[in-house]
Amino acid sequence: MRKLAAFVLAAAGFAAAGEAQAGIEFCSSFPHKIFVAIAYSQDGQFWISRGWLELDNGDCSEFDASLHPATIYYRGESETYRNAKGVSVSTVWSGTGHKFAIWENDNFNYWSANQKVLNSTLVDFSLAADGLEPGGSVRVTFEADGVHTTTTVTHPKPDAASPPANLNPPGPPANLNSRSQP
Repeated sequence: MRKLAAFVLAAAGFAAAGEAQAGIEFCSSFPHKIFVAIAYSQDGQFWISRGWLELDNGDCSEFDASLHPATIYYRGESETYRNAKGVSVSTVWSGTGHKFAIWENDNFNYWSANQKVLNSTLVDFSLAADGLEPGGSVRVTFEADGVHTTTTVTHPKPDAASPPANLNPPGPPANLNSRSQP
């Protein structure tokens, strides 16, 4: 599978002004190069899929700082490598039930991506976050085992100028949610 080394950003302004602002970062602990694609809703009306962000082992990279979607899906695909038995394999990280359009041979940016577009292929993606609030962020780490990912969603801190919503003493910190998925 051939993918360009540099991720080419399409025209700016894909995010709607009223959508939640979120940082979207991907990290790799996997020993081989990974290519990442994302899918997100535009104005809650149609889906966009974009790829490929390239990650080497130990890399962390923000997908696109201008994106501010509230719901984010992702797909990771490794380069082809030889496993312990010497067999050529590649690893794919995706869920089931949420298919979006990709182009495996090059970078892509598809609108109406929840259906087949041009020369695309519909493939499964995993949910990274849903309902991200303004100022929130999500980080997905592809783990070294080639099976799991760890997703961390950070919620924004309350605005100091706003009165607290609850005047009761605060409980334990609840601003981070982490989950691992196979």
